[in-house]
Amino acid sequence: MNIDELLSYAIRHFGKNSISEPNDNSNLVAFSSPITKNWFALLDLDPKNKKLNINCGDFATTIRDLPGFSAASLIRDNKWVEVSLLLSEQKIKQSLEYAFKVVLMSNKVPNPEKLIYIPDANTDKANQQDVYHEQKINFNNWKKANNDNNPKQKADSNEAKTDLNFENTASVPEQIQKMIKSYRYDLAGLVRKEQNFYLQGKLMATYEDNYQKKQSFLRYYPTYHDLTVGQARTYFAWRTKVRNNIYEKVSNSYAYIYLYELLNGIGVENVQDGLDKLINFNKNYAQSFSKEMAAYLDRWIRDYIIFYNINEKRNEFFQKEQEKDKKYEHLLYPNQFSDHEVAESLINLSNYKIENCPLYKKNPEKFEHLLVLVWQQILDLRQDGFDFLTNYITYKNQMTVQLFSAAVFNHKLIPKTVNFEIDQIRKYFYDKEKASWYCESYWGLAGQKSIVGNLLHEVDREVRKNFNLGRNLKPRKIEKHYLQAIKDGIKKYKIEEYKLKQPKIEINLAHLSTIREDAAGTRDSLLTEEELRAEKEEKQLEEIAEKDRDEDFEDYGLSQEELHTIKMLLKGENPAQYLKEKHLMTAVVIDNINERLFDEIGDNVIEFVNDVPAIIEDYQEDIEDMFLKGKN
Repeated sequence: MNIDELLSYAIRHFGKNSISEPNDNSNLVAFSSPITKNWFALLDLDPKNKKLNINCGDFATTIRDLPGFSAASLIRDNKWVEVSLLLSEQKIKQSLEYAFKVVLMSNKVPNPEKLIYIPDANTDKANQQDVYHEQKINFNNWKKANNDNNPKQKADSNEAKTDLNFENTASVPEQIQKMIKSYRYDLAGLVRKEQNFYLQGKLMATYEDNYQKKQSFLRYYPTYHDLTVGQARTYFAWRTKVRNNIYEKVSNSYAYIYLYELLNGIGVENVQDGLDKLINFNKNYAQSFSKEMAAYLDRWIRDYIIFYNINEKRNEFFQKEQEKDKKYEHLLYPNQFSDHEVAESLINLSNYKIENCPLYKKNPEKFEHLLVLVWQQILDLRQDGFDFLTNYITYKNQMTVQLFSAAVFNHKLIPKTVNFEIDQIRKYFYDKEKASWYCESYWGLAGQKSIVGNLLHEVDREVRKNFNLGRNLKPRKIEKHYLQAIKDGIKKYKIEEYKLKQPKIEINLAHLSTIREDAAGTRDSLLTEEELRAEKEEKQLEEIAEKDRDEDFEDYGLSQEELHTIKMLLKGENPAQYLKEKHLMTAVVIDNINERLFDEIGDNVIEFVNDVPAIIEDYQEDIEDMFLKGKN
């Protein structure tokens, strides 16, 4: 039951004046009786730790032992109890109504009137004088069954319990007698019920019975301690048949004891065996005889898979959760899914009729691809602090969960894991220090359909404008950075479409050598004798340079043209014509050579004399050693 529903119910049921903020604390809401003005409930609205405490009066000790109830944490008083908000809506409402009646009756003055007996008109006159007279009750003759401080009275209680089968106690099986006597009254009240059930269950894990009688049994949150001997034998005889795949209808309270055993790992070979037994019982008993039990089992099976870390059954039993998470998972990780899945999730989260978009009508697949490109641009804005997803669509939330809620379960058992992932965005984890389970998942934000609808409207508007499709639409309110992301996404789509329309050039590599030979022959026929000679010289120089490289020749970072220029200068040749043919400026090439050799020589090595480059005489020998005498 969520907080809004709880407050709405309280205002309707107890009146608006019963709700107040104690000490002006906005996180706390007090519920008080309009007559006595005493508090009957206190609610903590803290989003990270919501709590509900109720005043149960003298019955607090008994109520505190029930599943879903625990010691009060907001008010340190023995009469107060904490109620789990994970209980059913009906149970929370009943708890509030009970607390309200407790406080309402707290100021009532006891009725001093005595009970009298009025004889019937036909009663003998002599007997009419035998009216009822007040009598004193001798409490010394009473036995207190659950007196923790009196071992003798504990033994008497167990003996009385053994007598409750209305049979000859000599016929009570020894194992059942051991079970009854094993009940520990010294355990703390908060865990006594759960731990005793676990300890007694382990003791009786392999017990079998062939009891022929059938005694009925009705109890909320039933345990072995609640059974008479006859009921205990009825249960164990029925359980023996269930273990042999014989499913007979019995009082549902017996069936719940069997389920509690499986949840606690009692009577199973391993956790997988326990899960198989829960599934089989749901199929063969609960579905046939109790739909309410089947609903509980559906939840408990999932809790069992989490607590005992059975990963291989995750997809089978958490299908609803995974389907619910898919739409947010698609938007968080679009690269992991198809364009259709991502676009469909975005469209389903909006109230805009995108089917009216001309591009969608014309080609749904292309529109979906465009929409995904737009969405990726919007996600990229998170780097700049603009997170459309978590601001307008969904947010990550952690909430406390109670596994095996409404079941008798020994919470002292250690879970088989501290992390259990349902999918990429829904995870359960266990806090050892707080001994609490939490669920982390994504929750939808209010108004998401309207805001996403505005986004899709602007996508449709920009599509119509950019592709000249349909009539123009009036703009809707949307932040400018998201509008720009839409435009960028459409621009990216148009670039992709342009590339797809370009003709593809295919080159047959098998014919490439033939093409080269033909081209070379054609070129040679067009060259003059002088050009052929120059080309031959260039080829010889390239061969020399290649040979130099094979001999670990150091080029000092110079290009082939720069190396050729230096060698021409060393031979007294003017490289101007060569550089012109290479479409290079002589001054630029000489500057590059001087710059690259400066670290080696420490000075410029080439100078211009009457606009003709020449190697400086002082460095002639050094340059010859570097570039004409083979290895360095």
